Amino acid sequence: MNQLIPKIQEVAGKISEIEGKRKKLADFLKSVKSDIKLSKPVEKFEPEDMMISAVDGGIVKRSLHGFDFVLARGVGVCFSYKDGKVYKVDYYPDKMPTPEFFVLEALSDLDWVHTTSIVRQRTEIKTAIETIEKFKPDLILLDGSIIPHYQDRPAKLSKVYKGYEEMVFLYKKLFETCLSRNVLLAGVVEDSRGTKFCNIVNERILSKVSHSSIPELKDILGKTRDTNLLYWILREGERTDVFPYSEKAKEHPVMKDFQEFGDKIFSFYMKTAKFDRPIRIDFLGEEGMAEKFASVILSISSHHSGYGLPSVLIEADQVAKLAEDDIDNIYEQVLTQTGSLPSIFRLRRDMRPF
Repeated sequence: MNQLIPKIQEVAGKISEIEGKRKKLADFLKSVKSDIKLSKPVEKFEPEDMMISAVDGGIVKRSLHGFDFVLARGVGVCFSYKDGKVYKVDYYPDKMPTPEFFVLEALSDLDWVHTTSIVRQRTEIKTAIETIEKFKPDLILLDGSIIPHYQDRPAKLSKVYKGYEEMVFLYKKLFETCLSRNVLLAGVVEDSRGTKFCNIVNERILSKVSHSSIPELKDILGKTRDTNLLYWILREGERTDVFPYSEKAKEHPVMKDFQEFGDKIFSFYMKTAKFDRPIRIDFLGEEGMAEKFASVILSISSHHSGYGLPSVLIEADQVAKLAEDDIDNIYEQVLTQTGSLPSIFRLRRDMRPF
């Protein structure tokens, strides 16, 4: 380990240098007049006679020699507010729901990755729809975006593509359910790796400014994610301007499957805690609804200075999570009934004797 110390020191120095340059970029952007709002204050909204729900899912998986096992569950949590405080908590289907058990056979490594993600999202979205039907909340929050990630879309010739289509169908049903019942829908992305806002900054600010430092600033921006930049720009209780989730929905690898909703999905970033990174909020509706979403989500977010997620989402995460012991117990029960058959041998990497 001592031999790595010079390299560690070099990496640490480089990280500090880059962060200093990002702060310099943020300071420059705040000094430039532009047609986009890098930051604007959010007015807190105290929930009054309001029900806010959140849905999260838990998943554990086990790859075997001939089969793959997956356990997954989705949980809906509903906080009922009065005078700005939670007075009642409900769960769907209950506080400790039995997970679903999936057995998959003969999947390639790539199909296995796609399938586990599809199973998790399909379970969560189905739970969200059922939570709305049971409680009809005013607002429902998803853990993550309200649109699947482009990496979750398998090739059309893949044997798991049908599962992806079923997932897209459920997302559309969720959108239609929310719109028809006047339920607000948003997804909270806690660790966004997006660069969309940085691209907007480049196109609408840096590309229109004449300054000797622009080449250097553009170089820094090209190596920066949205949250890296916005950490230095936003203060607690501030958000960015709203922007479309995708300006070219017909060309977007996933949005092209949601074209009828392409002009109804928007995003913005908001800093909910002083020392935490900004969260990204994707929502369904009209562009002008951003302030309403921001006000409510800011008001219900954790008061911890270093962790600013909505408390109802934190509760959903705690209830939905599954442990590796859960899938281990399933495996042992199957093994007891089948005996030591080749198809359920553990993978070699999981059973090395040394």
